Amino acid sequence: MEKESSSKEVDSYQERYVAHQLRKKESLTEIMKARHSNRIFSGEKLSDEEIEIINEMIDLVPSSCNRKAVSIRYISSRDQKALLGGLLVGGVGWIHGADKIILIVADMVAYKEGLAYMPYLDGGIIAQQIYLICTALNIKCCFVNPNIRQENYQYFKDCYLSGEEVFLGAMAVGK
Repeated sequence: MEKESSSKEVDSYQERYVAHQLRKKESLTEIMKARHSNRIFSGEKLSDEEIEIINEMIDLVPSSCNRKAVSIRYISSRDQKALLGGLLVGGVGWIHGADKIILIVADMVAYKEGLAYMPYLDGGIIAQQIYLICTALNIKCCFVNPNIRQENYQYFKDCYLSGEEVFLGAMAVGK
């Protein structure tokens, strides 16, 4: 009889484990299905805690050969957001409404000859991570077309990049 009750207890542990795994899968599925782009923002500010969570989660993003050469910069001043709204082709008319614009940049010094495409892959992974983080936190976001008008590129580079950095894209985030 002892074996029977012991077996039932083990089964109850396994049942709880299976239920837990199913809940995790359902949560991840819900986040993936809920993820979408938003170009309209309320003007409400993100909290310091939300920014901290975004930063912590971005630090966990894998990168090619663990280079970690892609970084982000937050732009939050009204004037800088308005300027980016004019410089980034995809941001015209809406990007300034976001609480923050996250610039995604790569230091090309980390990428040796023949690896010129790798920072773009790393940047894409970071952009997707930002989408999923924001979705989980109920923060709105949208990837911004990274094209910069040719006549404005040098100005953009002087304002936002240093050394051997290249611009990979931007994310508008807010409530």
